[in-house]
Amino acid sequence: MPEAGFRLYGFPRWGSLAPQLVLEELGVPYDMVWMTREAMKAPAYRAINPLGYVPALQLPDGRTIIESSAIVQYLTNAHPGRLAPLPGTPDDALYCQWLAFMNAEVYATINCYEHFLDGAAETKSAQGKAEAKVTELFGILDDVLAAGGPWLLGQAYSAADPYLFMLTQWHRPSKEALYARYPRIAALCQAVKARPKLQAALQANGV
Repeated sequence: MPEAGFRLYGFPRWGSLAPQLVLEELGVPYDMVWMTREAMKAPAYRAINPLGYVPALQLPDGRTIIESSAIVQYLTNAHPGRLAPLPGTPDDALYCQWLAFMNAEVYATINCYEHFLDGAAETKSAQGKAEAKVTELFGILDDVLAAGGPWLLGQAYSAADPYLFMLTQWHRPSKEALYARYPRIAALCQAVKARPKLQAALQANGV
């Protein structure tokens, strides 16, 4: 394992994307373990993440944490002042708020149509409502950028921004449709994608 002892289990363009981008931006050594759909369902990985999803981050002491927002927040807390406000400050409160909002509201609603509603004819109406709700939730984030962008925390780039970038990759009918509707989100995502330290990870994820 690398010196820092981190190991990130991931799948291209899935929930491991934001944690990987944060690790890259921080310059923290880590091993990337690319999973297959079959490997994620196997007992060996279920022992790491009972949900059978990615991401999972193995810590230097051998323990593992799951949930993308928890991983991102842990990494920024472990490297204070670099990709997030200092813990316990008012700016940190907003950072935690937007990470929680994106995970609990946007990510969770996307999961509704990705994993529970997709392809079921009797749930097309519910699927359409879920997709519309996701678009509405992105609108809240676009309003935040309108009030004080270009980043979610105003002038300061933070790990919340690649997290938002990750979520836009899954929008239906397409991320391009989302960007056309919300130009401030589009500008943020373009700026995230242009960051030099992220190029290798973005290429590995096919985004």
